[in-house]
Formats: sequence, C-alpha cells, structure tokens
Amino acid sequence: MPAEPNPFSPGPMKILAVNQFYPPDHAATSQILGELCEDLVRAGDEVIAVASRGTYLGGETLPPREVLNGVRIVRPWATSLGKRTRAHRMADYLTFWTTSVIECARVEAPDVILVLTTPPMIALGGALVATLRRIPLVTWVQDVYPEVAAEFGVLPETSPVYRSLRAAAAVTHRATRRIVALSEGMARRLEQQGAPRERLRVVQNWADGALIHPVAHAENPFRRVHGLEDAFVLMYSGNLGVGHDVATFIDAAKLLASIEPRARLVFVGEGGRRDEAERLARGLPNVLFLPYQPKAELAFSLSAADAHLISLREGLSGLLVPSKLYGALASGRPVCYVGPADCEVAEVIRREELGWEGRPGDAEGLAHGVLRLARSPDAWRSTAERARRVFLRDFDRPVAVARWSSVLREALVKP
Repeated sequence: MPAEPNPFSPGPMKILAVNQFYPPDHAATSQILGELCEDLVRAGDEVIAVASRGTYLGGETLPPREVLNGVRIVRPWATSLGKRTRAHRMADYLTFWTTSVIECARVEAPDVILVLTTPPMIALGGALVATLRRIPLVTWVQDVYPEVAAEFGVLPETSPVYRSLRAAAAVTHRATRRIVALSEGMARRLEQQGAPRERLRVVQNWADGALIHPVAHAENPFRRVHGLEDAFVLMYSGNLGVGHDVATFIDAAKLLASIEPRARLVFVGEGGRRDEAERLARGLPNVLFLPYQPKAELAFSLSAADAHLISLREGLSGLLVPSKLYGALASGRPVCYVGPADCEVAEVIRREELGWEGRPGDAEGLAHGVLRLARSPDAWRSTAERARRVFLRDFDRPVAVARWSSVLREALVKP
C-alpha cells in the first residue's frame, strides 16, 4: 500500500481552483484568488484555474484558454450579461455552474480541488466532482450563504429556496476535507450550518504589503491632486455596499465641520449605497466622492488618509468580514470602525490599539475619536506605526499564502 502523503512535505501540489471570476477580471474574489494561485505557482506548485469567460460587470468575453503568471486558465462558455438585473446575474451564474462542473469532470486529475463558495452553490458542483473523482476538496468561504441573503432581506428564511440552499451548504460541508473561513466568528456560523469543527480552518484575507505601503503626505501626489494637503483625511475606500453603514460617517462629518475645519471625509469607490451617501452629504463642503483608483496607485490613495473608515451593519458579524482592514493597515494608518462589537475588525482594533471602534449611529463618538487622532500628532504617529507592524505580522500576502499552502497540504491526507 502506498504511503500517505506528508501534509508538510515540500513537494509540489497540482491544484484545480474554481471560481466564477479570475484575473484579468476585477471582481474582489477574482483578485484574491489570482494572487493566491500566482504565489502557489511561484512556490513550485501547479495550478489550473477554471473560471467564466464572462466578466463581473458583463459585456466582455475573455479567452477560453490562456496562461497568466504561470497559472493555466480554462474558461468554459458562460453568458456575460453582467449585474444590471437579477435575471442577468442568474443566467451568468447558472451557465457557469453547468459548464464548470463539466470542465472540472474532464480536466486532468489534480491532487486537490479548491472552490470559492461565492456565489452560493458553486461549491456544491465542486463537491459533486470531488466525490465522483475521489479528489480532496477545500472550500473557501467569503460570505455565508444563504444567511447573508436573509439578513439583507433578499431571501426569507421560511422560503423553500432558503431551506434548499441551507441543505446544500450542509451537504457541501460534509464532502469537504477543509473549510476555510475568514474569521473565528465565520467559523462559528459555519458550524451552525453543519460544518464539522475539525475540518474548519481560519485564514484571513490579506493585502499585498509590497504594493501597498506607507507614503508620507509631503510626497503623496494624491493629496496634492485632490486639494488635501492641509486636511485631516478620513477615507472610506472600497465598495459602498448594502452591508455597510454610511450614515454614521456623514453625520460625524457634519459634527466635525464646525469643530475641526481640517477634517475631510473622502469616499473612494462605488457600490449600491453610493447614491444614498451622496444624497446625505449634499451641501457638505467637507465630503468628497472619488472613483475607484487603479491597483498600481493604491499606495498613494490609501496613504493619503490620516485614518481609514470601516463599517458593517448590525447582524452581519460572521456572515462576512470587511476586507478594508487589510489595505488600511498596509498603508500604516489608524482605523475607525462602526459596526457590531463582535466583528473581527472591532476585536483587532481593541486588541492592538489601532484607532477607534463603536456602534452604528454613534456619530458623536466617532467625531471625538477622530479629534483625538487629529489633535495628538504623537499618538497618531505611534498608532500608524503599530498598524503597519500588525499588518506585516498577521495580514501580509506572504503570511496568508503560507497558511493556505499548509491547509491545502493538510487536505491531501486521507482522514
């Protein structure tokens, strides 16, 4: 009988990674999976990625086969209608689900299959293929479905669709060797879905500390271009989605307008709540809205902040984890968080003393937290230096990829 593979062996792995989107697409899951796959290849592993020819925003078709930074990409046909309507999203999702399962069933056998669980049910296709082909499966949970859909009011918990998705999640968990959650809170939520505790691992998302690093204000063209040279900048950078609180930030900006004239609130990005944010901020001279910035310019845009803003709606702890924390800490800046107290972001801020954290609606508390940073240069500097140290220790790209390599090797060992 052949010997069991050593999970800590330096030998190369052959990995099949599956997600609806993959670079050069710009979806968040596409970017983070691409970074992981490229670093695994750089370390000597072989990676084949199966993704859609369609793109996150739709209207573009990517090549059926190509190699990017050493990763072989196979893109079976799927529609590319984009996010304009629910019907378009469903068509893109269902066509990819079908053709990706067929592609994964016929591609040369890997050592392990890695499947992201967003959108929901993609991992169920991976579980089907892994079971039929007797290949270890690792699932990577970015959002906990269907619970997050119920929290957003999209899918009632009493509906047959909700119950079906919950049952599918439980089936997938039982077919999976390792289930990767983004936080301990998310791991607990997955346990409630039926995920075996011994198969759960926590690996946080990350930022690239080589790409995003502190840039001094005096040397930062972003501040100069946008007229922020003398401002104390509170920056919200990223998706303004339905899971985030923008009202508390704007209410704090109203308070700061009269007591700290240097304070500027800068939103960088788009999303479902941007229109609401612009409406709430109408007439406020200290609020600025800017589009997403190119990836190559992130060191300048994120370092232009004096403090970064992060939020999460009540009820969403463990269902999703705000990824803005990693870029904020990579840029070496304090963080102000508005959201549930049991979210990982709040816990990191408290434990490491990285800024201010409070609950949704507490605009006055947020304004006072900002004032303490703005009026205490020494305290600001020590917090900023601590933020970068914590990032390099816990949330830098090489740290996360090493954890991922260990999890994938664990999955190779027959339980």
